[in-house]
Amino acid sequence: MAVREVLPEEYDELDQKLEKELPLSICGLVHFRLMRRKHLLTEKMVLVDSWPDFSVLVIVQRHIRETWLSVGFCKDPEFAPNLETLIQFASRNTSPPLYIVGCTSEVMDALVCAHQSMNSCPFRRIAIPDGFKISELSEIHTDIVRKSRSYAGKKESITYHITNFLSVLIETDDGHPVAWEVQHEFGAIGMLHVEPEYRRNKLGSIVTRTLANKLIKDGQLVFALVEENNGTSIAFHENNGYVRLPFKFSCMEFIFLIK
Repeated sequence: MAVREVLPEEYDELDQKLEKELPLSICGLVHFRLMRRKHLLTEKMVLVDSWPDFSVLVIVQRHIRETWLSVGFCKDPEFAPNLETLIQFASRNTSPPLYIVGCTSEVMDALVCAHQSMNSCPFRRIAIPDGFKISELSEIHTDIVRKSRSYAGKKESITYHITNFLSVLIETDDGHPVAWEVQHEFGAIGMLHVEPEYRRNKLGSIVTRTLANKLIKDGQLVFALVEENNGTSIAFHENNGYVRLPFKFSCMEFIFLIK
Protein backbone atom coordinates (compact mmCIF):
# COMPACT_ATOMS: atom_id res chain seq x y z
CA MET A 1 0.00 0.00 0.00
CA ALA A 2 1.36 3.42 -0.98
CA VAL A 3 0.80 6.40 1.32
CA ARG A 4 -0.82 9.25 -0.59
CA GLU A 5 -0.92 12.89 0.56
CA VAL A 6 -4.07 14.71 -0.53
CA LEU A 7 -3.22 17.89 -2.45
CA PRO A 8 -4.88 21.26 -1.76
CA GLU A 9 -6.63 21.21 -5.13
CA GLU A 10 -8.26 17.91 -4.06
CA TYR A 11 -9.65 19.20 -0.74
CA ASP A 12 -13.15 19.88 -2.09
CA GLU A 13 -13.43 16.31 -3.31
CA LEU A 14 -12.08 14.98 -0.01
CA ASP A 15 -14.66 17.01 1.90
CA GLN A 16 -17.49 15.53 -0.19
CA LYS A 17 -16.22 11.98 0.26
CA LEU A 18 -15.86 12.36 4.03
CA GLU A 19 -19.37 13.80 4.27
CA LYS A 20 -20.73 10.69 2.53
CA GLU A 21 -19.10 8.55 5.24
CA LEU A 22 -20.96 10.22 8.12
CA PRO A 23 -21.38 9.45 10.97
CA LEU A 24 -18.22 7.30 11.05
CA SER A 25 -16.15 10.13 9.60
CA ILE A 26 -17.39 12.85 11.95
CA CYS A 27 -14.05 13.47 13.70
CA GLY A 28 -12.07 13.46 10.47
CA LEU A 29 -14.56 15.64 8.61
CA VAL A 30 -15.04 18.28 11.33
CA HIS A 31 -11.30 18.44 12.03
CA PHE A 32 -10.54 18.78 8.30
CA ARG A 33 -13.08 21.58 7.90
CA LEU A 34 -11.83 23.39 10.99
CA MET A 35 -8.21 23.24 9.89
CA ARG A 36 -9.15 24.37 6.38
CA ARG A 37 -11.29 27.26 7.61
CA LYS A 38 -8.53 28.42 9.98
CA HIS A 39 -5.89 28.09 7.23
CA LEU A 40 -4.00 25.57 9.38
CA LEU A 41 -3.86 22.75 6.82
CA THR A 42 -0.58 24.15 5.51
CA GLU A 43 0.92 22.82 8.75
CA LYS A 44 -0.71 19.39 8.36
CA MET A 45 -0.25 16.24 6.33
CA VAL A 46 -3.56 14.89 5.00
CA LEU A 47 -2.81 11.24 4.29
CA VAL A 48 -4.95 8.53 2.70
CA ASP A 49 -4.33 4.92 1.74
CA SER A 50 -5.42 5.52 -1.88
CA TRP A 51 -6.97 8.21 -4.03
CA PRO A 52 -9.63 9.09 -5.07
CA ASP A 53 -11.26 6.08 -3.37
CA PHE A 54 -9.82 5.75 0.12
CA SER A 55 -10.65 3.67 3.18
CA VAL A 56 -8.38 5.37 5.71
CA LEU A 57 -7.52 9.00 6.47
CA VAL A 58 -4.97 10.46 8.89
CA ILE A 59 -4.41 14.19 9.48
CA VAL A 60 -1.30 15.03 11.48
CA GLN A 61 1.04 17.94 12.14
CA ARG A 62 3.80 18.04 9.52
CA HIS A 63 6.79 18.89 11.74
CA ILE A 64 6.40 18.57 15.50
CA ARG A 65 9.02 17.15 17.83
CA GLU A 66 6.67 16.40 20.74
CA THR A 67 3.49 14.50 21.54
CA TRP A 68 0.84 15.60 19.05
CA LEU A 69 -2.62 14.86 17.80
CA SER A 70 -3.46 12.60 14.87
CA VAL A 71 -7.09 12.64 13.71
CA GLY A 72 -8.19 9.64 11.70
CA PHE A 73 -10.97 7.89 9.89
CA CYS A 74 -11.13 4.19 9.04
CA LYS A 75 -14.10 2.65 7.23
CA ASP A 76 -13.84 -0.79 8.79
CA PRO A 77 -11.57 -2.87 11.06
CA GLU A 78 -10.38 -4.79 7.98
CA PHE A 79 -8.51 -1.62 6.95
CA ALA A 80 -6.65 -1.35 10.27
CA PRO A 81 -3.35 -2.44 8.60
CA ASN A 82 -3.68 0.52 6.24
CA LEU A 83 -4.28 2.81 9.21
CA GLU A 84 -1.16 1.49 10.90
CA THR A 85 0.85 2.15 7.72
CA LEU A 86 -0.34 5.77 7.65
CA ILE A 87 0.42 6.20 11.35
CA GLN A 88 3.90 4.78 10.90
CA PHE A 89 4.47 7.20 8.01
CA ALA A 90 3.09 10.16 9.97
CA SER A 91 5.23 9.38 13.03
CA ARG A 92 8.50 9.89 11.16
CA ASN A 93 8.59 13.59 12.04
CA THR A 94 7.19 13.46 15.56
CA SER A 95 8.38 12.31 18.95
CA PRO A 96 6.46 9.54 20.71
CA PRO A 97 3.73 9.13 21.61
CA LEU A 98 1.36 10.12 18.81
CA TYR A 99 -2.18 10.62 20.11
CA ILE A 100 -4.80 9.08 17.81
CA VAL A 101 -8.49 9.99 17.84
CA GLY A 102 -11.44 9.52 15.49
CA CYS A 103 -11.63 5.78 14.81
CA THR A 104 -14.12 3.31 16.25
CA SER A 105 -13.27 1.00 19.12
CA GLU A 106 -13.43 -1.94 16.71
CA VAL A 107 -10.75 -0.38 14.53
CA MET A 108 -8.54 0.35 17.54
CA ASP A 109 -9.04 -3.20 18.81
CA ALA A 110 -7.98 -4.51 15.41
CA LEU A 111 -4.82 -2.39 15.59
CA VAL A 112 -3.95 -3.73 19.04
CA CYS A 113 -4.77 -7.34 18.13
CA ALA A 114 -2.65 -7.14 14.99
CA HIS A 115 0.25 -5.76 17.00
CA GLN A 116 -0.11 -8.44 19.66
CA SER A 117 -0.31 -11.21 17.06
CA MET A 118 2.93 -10.02 15.53
CA ASN A 119 4.69 -9.33 18.80
CA SER A 120 3.11 -11.49 21.20
CA CYS A 121 -28.68 17.54 17.76
CA PRO A 122 -31.70 19.62 18.88
CA PHE A 123 -31.13 21.81 21.99
CA ARG A 124 -33.59 23.47 24.34
CA ARG A 125 -32.95 26.95 25.68
CA ILE A 126 -32.19 27.49 29.37
CA ALA A 127 -32.26 31.02 30.76
CA ILE A 128 -29.03 32.21 32.34
CA PRO A 129 -29.51 33.12 36.03
CA ASP A 130 -29.36 36.74 37.14
CA GLY A 131 -25.87 37.98 37.96
CA PHE A 132 -24.13 36.18 35.09
CA LYS A 133 -23.24 37.02 31.50
CA ILE A 134 -22.14 34.94 28.49
CA SER A 135 -18.98 35.68 26.51
CA GLU A 136 -16.13 33.58 25.14
CA LEU A 137 -12.68 32.49 26.23
CA SER A 138 -9.61 34.47 25.23
CA GLU A 139 -5.89 34.10 25.74
CA ILE A 140 -6.08 35.84 29.12
CA HIS A 141 -8.05 32.83 30.42
CA THR A 142 -5.32 30.29 29.55
CA ASP A 143 -4.02 29.87 33.10
CA ILE A 144 -7.41 29.48 34.76
CA VAL A 145 -8.51 26.90 32.16
CA ARG A 146 -5.24 25.00 32.53
CA LYS A 147 -5.49 24.94 36.33
CA SER A 148 -9.02 23.54 36.09
CA ARG A 149 -7.88 20.47 34.18
CA SER A 150 -7.00 17.41 36.27
CA TYR A 151 -4.29 16.47 33.77
CA ALA A 152 -3.04 20.08 33.39
CA GLY A 153 -2.20 20.11 29.70
CA LYS A 154 0.57 22.25 28.29
CA LYS A 155 -0.09 25.98 28.36
CA GLU A 156 0.61 26.22 24.62
CA SER A 157 -2.05 23.61 23.87
CA ILE A 158 -4.69 25.42 25.94
CA THR A 159 -3.87 28.74 24.25
CA TYR A 160 -3.98 27.06 20.84
CA HIS A 161 -7.50 25.76 21.44
CA ILE A 162 -8.82 28.99 22.96
CA THR A 163 -7.50 31.21 20.17
CA ASN A 164 -8.39 28.98 17.21
CA PHE A 165 -11.69 27.28 18.04
CA LEU A 166 -15.13 28.22 19.33
CA SER A 167 -15.74 28.56 23.05
CA VAL A 168 -18.28 29.81 25.59
CA LEU A 169 -17.53 31.49 28.91
CA ILE A 170 -19.94 32.42 31.69
CA GLU A 171 -18.76 35.20 33.96
CA THR A 172 -20.22 37.01 36.93
CA ASP A 173 -21.33 40.56 36.23
CA ASP A 174 -18.01 41.79 37.62
CA GLY A 175 -16.04 39.60 35.16
CA HIS A 176 -15.08 36.55 37.24
CA PRO A 177 -15.01 33.34 35.08
CA VAL A 178 -17.21 30.60 36.56
CA ALA A 179 -17.97 28.14 33.71
CA TRP A 180 -16.62 27.42 30.25
CA GLU A 181 -16.30 24.94 27.41
CA VAL A 182 -14.23 24.90 24.23
CA GLN A 183 -14.19 22.99 20.98
CA HIS A 184 -11.38 20.47 20.59
CA GLU A 185 -9.10 20.56 17.57
CA PHE A 186 -10.71 17.33 16.37
CA GLY A 187 -14.12 19.01 16.41
CA ALA A 188 -15.80 17.67 19.53
CA ILE A 189 -17.19 19.85 22.30
CA GLY A 190 -15.22 19.38 25.49
CA MET A 191 -13.15 20.71 28.41
CA LEU A 192 -16.38 21.63 30.23
CA HIS A 193 -15.74 23.11 33.66
CA VAL A 194 -17.92 24.80 36.27
CA GLU A 195 -16.27 26.24 39.36
CA PRO A 196 -17.36 24.15 42.40
CA GLU A 197 -19.14 26.98 44.23
CA TYR A 198 -21.29 27.71 41.15
CA ARG A 199 -22.48 24.18 40.41
CA ARG A 200 -26.15 23.12 40.63
CA ASN A 201 -27.18 26.30 38.80
CA LYS A 202 -27.53 24.68 35.35
CA LEU A 203 -24.48 26.65 34.17
CA GLY A 204 -22.95 23.53 32.63
CA SER A 205 -26.06 22.97 30.54
CA ILE A 206 -26.17 26.62 29.51
CA VAL A 207 -22.52 26.51 28.44
CA THR A 208 -22.77 23.30 26.41
CA ARG A 209 -26.04 24.27 24.69
CA THR A 210 -24.76 27.75 23.89
CA LEU A 211 -21.57 26.33 22.41
CA ALA A 212 -23.58 23.78 20.40
CA ASN A 213 -25.72 26.58 18.99
CA LYS A 214 -22.59 28.54 18.06
CA LEU A 215 -21.29 25.52 16.13
CA ILE A 216 -24.63 25.08 14.36
CA LYS A 217 -24.69 28.75 13.34
CA ASP A 218 -21.10 28.32 12.13
CA GLY A 219 -22.24 25.47 9.85
CA GLN A 220 -20.54 22.74 11.89
CA LEU A 221 -21.66 19.36 13.18
CA VAL A 222 -22.12 19.04 16.94
CA PHE A 223 -20.78 16.04 18.84
CA ALA A 224 -18.99 15.09 22.04
CA LEU A 225 -16.76 12.16 22.97
CA VAL A 226 -17.50 10.76 26.44
CA GLU A 227 -15.71 7.92 28.19
CA GLU A 228 -17.83 4.78 28.31
CA ASN A 229 -17.59 4.44 32.11
CA ASN A 230 -18.45 8.11 32.78
CA GLY A 231 -22.13 7.65 33.53
CA THR A 232 -22.49 11.18 34.91
CA SER A 233 -21.19 12.77 31.71
CA ILE A 234 -23.27 10.45 29.52
CA ALA A 235 -26.43 11.39 31.43
CA PHE A 236 -25.50 15.09 31.26
CA HIS A 237 -25.09 15.02 27.48
CA GLU A 238 -28.25 13.00 26.90
CA ASN A 239 -30.19 15.45 29.07
CA ASN A 240 -28.86 18.24 26.88
CA GLY A 241 -30.03 16.80 23.57
CA TYR A 242 -27.21 14.48 22.56
CA VAL A 243 -28.00 11.06 21.08
CA ARG A 244 -25.63 8.10 21.28
CA LEU A 245 -24.16 6.90 18.01
CA PRO A 246 -24.50 3.17 17.23
CA PHE A 247 -20.75 2.64 17.59
CA LYS A 248 -17.89 3.68 19.87
CA PHE A 249 -14.87 5.87 19.22
CA SER A 250 -11.53 5.12 20.83
CA CYS A 251 -8.41 7.16 21.50
CA MET A 252 -4.97 5.64 21.55
CA GLU A 253 -1.30 6.58 21.92
CA PHE A 254 1.15 5.23 19.34
CA ILE A 255 4.57 4.79 20.98
CA PHE A 256 7.52 4.18 18.68
CA LEU A 257 11.30 4.19 18.69
CA ILE A 258 13.28 7.02 17.13
CA LYS A 259 16.06 5.70 14.93
